[in-house]
Amino acid sequence: MASPISSFRNLGPAYEDSRAKIGINSAEELRKHGADETYRRLLQAGTKPHFIGYYVLVMALQGRP
Repeated sequence: MASPISSFRNLGPAYEDSRAKIGINSAEELRKHGADETYRRLLQAGTKPHFIGYYVLVMALQGRP
């Protein structure tokens, strides 16, 4: 069974919604793609670049607050 993206610390339902738009629907998929690929996909999908969004993603994947 797939874990929700919100199982990562500081990644909530809004983050899950934005990832679903780029085809990443579980914590396992997010971990597989990693921060760089996920962020690249978000930018291609029209998300405005912002350092904090990338930083939060990296920290969540590392299990850090």
